[in-house]
Amino acid sequence: MTILKEFYNNATRLIRVGARAQFIGASKENDIVALGKGIADVSAKLCQHAQGIEVQAIKYGDIRVNGAKIHECICAPGNRITIGDMVYIVEDMVEHSAQTIVQPVFDEFVRFSEAVGNERDLTTLLQKIITILLSALHAEEAFILTLDDRKVPRVFVSSNPAETTDRFSDTIVQEVLRNKSPLCIGNVLADNRFGAAQSIMDLNLSTVLCCPMMVAQQVLGVMYVGSKNPTVSFGDRDMAMMRLYALMAGMLIDHVGFIAQQNDIISQLSSHTADAGFIAGSHAMKKVLVDIDSVAGADITVLLTGETGTGKDVIAQRIHAKSSRASFPFIPVNCSSLKGELLESELFGHKKGSFTGATRDHDGLFVAASNGTLFLDEISEIELSLQAKLLRTLETGKVRAVGATSENPINVRIICATNRDLKSLAAEGLFRQDLYFRIDQFRIQLPPLRERGADIHLLAYFYLEKFRTLYPAKKITDFHPDSLKAMLFYEWPGNIRELSSAVHKAVLSSQSKFVELDLENGSQLQGVATLESATREFQSQLIMRTLSACSQNREEAAKTLGMSRATFFRYLAAMNEPTK
Repeated sequence: MTILKEFYNNATRLIRVGARAQFIGASKENDIVALGKGIADVSAKLCQHAQGIEVQAIKYGDIRVNGAKIHECICAPGNRITIGDMVYIVEDMVEHSAQTIVQPVFDEFVRFSEAVGNERDLTTLLQKIITILLSALHAEEAFILTLDDRKVPRVFVSSNPAETTDRFSDTIVQEVLRNKSPLCIGNVLADNRFGAAQSIMDLNLSTVLCCPMMVAQQVLGVMYVGSKNPTVSFGDRDMAMMRLYALMAGMLIDHVGFIAQQNDIISQLSSHTADAGFIAGSHAMKKVLVDIDSVAGADITVLLTGETGTGKDVIAQRIHAKSSRASFPFIPVNCSSLKGELLESELFGHKKGSFTGATRDHDGLFVAASNGTLFLDEISEIELSLQAKLLRTLETGKVRAVGATSENPINVRIICATNRDLKSLAAEGLFRQDLYFRIDQFRIQLPPLRERGADIHLLAYFYLEKFRTLYPAKKITDFHPDSLKAMLFYEWPGNIRELSSAVHKAVLSSQSKFVELDLENGSQLQGVATLESATREFQSQLIMRTLSACSQNREEAAKTLGMSRATFFRYLAAMNEPTK
């Protein structure tokens, strides 16, 4: 098959000539519009021929082939056709394939980079992509569609903002979204899959390219170009270019979303500044806030449950702070840190001489917390023998010190916490059932960090601000984007406590202004692609396609890509190195 290569004003374009007759001339009614000077409204009729392109001049003398005036002739590859000041060279499509597929992709990538380098507005950036696509692909319509909250595609930018709802094929868009793979249809009406679709027939489309925009294996939307011109037929070169732009557009959209997310985090952190760092933006934590408000004013025992490190101590302090006892002591005690007589003495107090080492009277924490709140953390670790005494104190409101013969009344609110299932422990005889029922008057279940969504980033930035002030010489400004993504996929078995520790260690060891967290499983981003990895992948695919087009001739492939032989071999060596 042969094609026409057009030369005009130091620019070139490739024109496909079909088997049916097509007209060329200055008038916009022609199949091929010649933009130069000295061209008749309709100059010639063209069609594909087995030996090249058949040319019929409408008026003798208007067309020259290899400098000679013609009325009708068959132009073989290499022939030069002149119409006014326009020049067309007939070329063989097969011989031209490597150049048409590869080099323009690099040229357009450089053009794109130069065009968007100084832009910061997403709409402007994507509009520039559309402008470049229309020019590079000789398309008539171009659209970038993004998905709304219901995953319905909506036009974000288009080549004709005044008309966006009926200028593209919804059938093709839905097919690309469903399969998450691009479509290149050279002749739409002849395509068995789509030719009969109502949207195709209504638009009278000739050729279509549609490519998904994906980041981290998630579809953000689609990029779509189409043409009604029968002389335009999209092919492999156009698809390679389209996939490149779809990749870049997806990354731009994802990056802008990431920046918006950061701004939202900063805004939310500002609103939490006066709240002692208590962050509760997720739905699960908002329910916890409602529970706190419900129970804070009621003078009943509260049981806090949840995995270790979920912040039960913070919740207990918040309940105390919102209660009528806020002006009195809040005293926490970790029940797993002391055993037997030591814990009994710490809680209930002791009399002088009641045991070895008791050199003076000790009131105990129940008395120390008078009119305030006593927080019994890890209550499941209290020994059964002491559980009975604790139950009696809670039931009677009186406390008996070790070695004392009488009880003294107390006025204390009790908040308990555990990371274990007390009901199961009671069923197994490892925790007193009557004590379990007594402390479970109002339960608040704290969600694990992995279920708190955006709260992870809010907490991470809270701790980043807290710890970077300890090391001002490091000039730390932000988290590395990969670490922010990794946080959302990591399981966080240690929850908030682990996050705090991870951020502190990352700040301490950071040699850059961007902090990178060392998470055991956090580097496995489950398909999240960085710009660097995506660029490497595209580069590798392009080099392999070029080698294939050049029959594995490396020197020819390097020349086709516009690289020196040494640079090309360097890229090949890098491709064969294992990823670190």
